[in-house]
Amino acid sequence: MIKTEKQGFIQLFKIAAPFIIFSATYTSLTFVLEEIIGDHIYKISGQIGSVFGLAVAFFLGFRMNSAYDRWWEARKIFGELTNNSNSFIAKLYTYYSNPENFNSGAKSQTNTRVLELLSLTAIYIRQLKNEMHQNFRPSLNQEANELYSKYNINPGHKISNEILLAVARSIEADFARESNMEKADLMQHINRFYEIQGKAERIRNTHFLMIYSAFTKIIVGFYVLLIPLFIGDIDLGGEESGFEFLAVPIMVLISTAFLTINKLANLYGEPFSENITSVSIDEICKRIEQNCNEVKTKIK
Repeated sequence: MIKTEKQGFIQLFKIAAPFIIFSATYTSLTFVLEEIIGDHIYKISGQIGSVFGLAVAFFLGFRMNSAYDRWWEARKIFGELTNNSNSFIAKLYTYYSNPENFNSGAKSQTNTRVLELLSLTAIYIRQLKNEMHQNFRPSLNQEANELYSKYNINPGHKISNEILLAVARSIEADFARESNMEKADLMQHINRFYEIQGKAERIRNTHFLMIYSAFTKIIVGFYVLLIPLFIGDIDLGGEESGFEFLAVPIMVLISTAFLTINKLANLYGEPFSENITSVSIDEICKRIEQNCNEVKTKIK
């Protein structure tokens, strides 16, 4: 995850470096060709380049805005997951601390039950993270295997849904009829988990404007190839002044900017992929799991 401006510059340079090399090589070759054949033999009207450049900029602007909106929605979803999880964990600890909330058969094992539910919550968060990374069948530790067996969680089904069902069944069985308010409160959090999971899966399963992406890549590539034809060389001070060589860095700068923006749009359009611009769901889920473990230490 990029946390500082310095890291941003470093990662931006890594992304742009291949485009700088390509643009410098291509523009240098065309510049040399232009000098060998003769000045302005292949130069196209700059007005055409301006109009074409505005069209390309419009396409890239729309694509970048759409990609950022998608990224920001993903970040809000996992922010909602953090809030809901922390609230659910706190209420589990609070409600299970009062024996009066439970049926007679559950009063003697409230500490054991809340520890197991907290562990299942942490496993659910870990599993949701894995599913966002397309890892639907991760390896399980001993604690997870024991809980799966005790709560009849079928690893062959969708594990995240199975865990939520197990937690909901346990809450339904434990709480007495006089504690319907507490039970309903916890069930609302279960419903929010389902809603958050559905929102995240919608983004993961909906590929980001692939036809538009292909079209934009073609247009940007075509425009970059034509940039030397639009600019040509610079004749300030005549052929002997040396100013004509300024055309190369100018063309490299313009080409790299367009290619880099298109690349960044592709990266931001996949917020759950494991790249430098993706939403830091690993860190978010790790903090939620840490909160679960800290609450577990409070239970005697």
